[in-house]
Amino acid sequence: MKKAIVIGAGVAGVASAYMLCKAGFAVTLLDEKNAPAMGSSHQNGAQLSYAYCDALASPSLLAQLPSILLKKDPAYRCTLQADPDFLAWGVRFLINSTPARFSNNTLALSRIAIRSHTLLLELLEKHPIEFDYDVNGKMLLYPTLESCQKYTKILEQKRKHGFKLSVLTREEATVIEPALAHYPDPIAAVAYSPGDAVGRPDAFCQKLVESLQREYGLKTLFNQKVQRIDHAKNRVTGVCFRDSAPLSCDTLVITTGQSCDLLPSKDRSLGDMWPVQGYSFTTRAHQQAMQTSITDVKRKLVFAPLGNELRVAGLADIGRHRFHFAANRCDTLMQTARAAFPLFFSEDQGPPKRVWSGARYVTPSSQPIIRRGSLAGLYLNLGHGTLGWTLSLGAAEQVTSLINS
Repeated sequence: MKKAIVIGAGVAGVASAYMLCKAGFAVTLLDEKNAPAMGSSHQNGAQLSYAYCDALASPSLLAQLPSILLKKDPAYRCTLQADPDFLAWGVRFLINSTPARFSNNTLALSRIAIRSHTLLLELLEKHPIEFDYDVNGKMLLYPTLESCQKYTKILEQKRKHGFKLSVLTREEATVIEPALAHYPDPIAAVAYSPGDAVGRPDAFCQKLVESLQREYGLKTLFNQKVQRIDHAKNRVTGVCFRDSAPLSCDTLVITTGQSCDLLPSKDRSLGDMWPVQGYSFTTRAHQQAMQTSITDVKRKLVFAPLGNELRVAGLADIGRHRFHFAANRCDTLMQTARAAFPLFFSEDQGPPKRVWSGARYVTPSSQPIIRRGSLAGLYLNLGHGTLGWTLSLGAAEQVTSLINS
């Protein structure tokens, strides 16, 4: 039996381990954290946004760039860096912000998302794990007709690819989601996809790992940081650690951007990826809180109901290469959520239960890097950015197909 090592136990890594186990590999899953999904997958936005896999680089974001650089947009922070990698990523990001590239990138992401949806349903038939999964639909709230009309072309393209999408009036949307009656600002139009879902990515990873351990003999190794990739005759032979014995393998899959420094120089190009830091908080759901996932386009926030809790996620801080938790940005997130739905986030509810921040590695196009490495047996499944939860199974299937080809 061929031996495979997967570096990174977030949603991309656990999904890759799952696909490799199914393909007949003896798999070892590694992570420097002490359990699965303790990094960028831990408490992210939780939305499985199959119909809304939009690339980050877009004409609308490009139009906002002056206000972002002047720090007038609370949702985004961009701190310019005198770093060749950052500058190259920024230039490539701008190139991908044209209407044509945004459309092409978004549709490419949508194809992976469609496949991910199918694969998740197949997985749950065999592994009925609990992670507060709910097909509750998703709504995008547009403040003006102009902002919605700009999205009409890509909406039509998505419909042709099989997505169920409709544009509703505020009144029509409120019949489906009564919580919109508590939204204080104008809503000119609502884009609605009934097939989108939510689920806790951390619980998904933890439960699936337990199931793979029982059914496929998956091995795990946590609290261990890989120091280097071992190779001989241009082929991967294993990985080495600082404080434990090396592990051998025939196949190595790297699924976390934080491990890019392990890659041979041939596999790293300037501007391939850059971390974008986001924030979330999870609190007890108000009795009248939304049951449908909601994206507030004006404030760039997502609201995801998870069982008896509600998760709010947003903000995109670009610039710092190293993770930096900023309490004031958490405050901004909470204040913005309170402005969107004052009833659900009133001061007398007390502090949120859990606050989280994580850095997601984003490619200039938002399309993940799924390819062979320069060493035989080395494979990359990286750069899923904010869409990692939604794309995880489809991307894992693609990298496994590469390995088996």
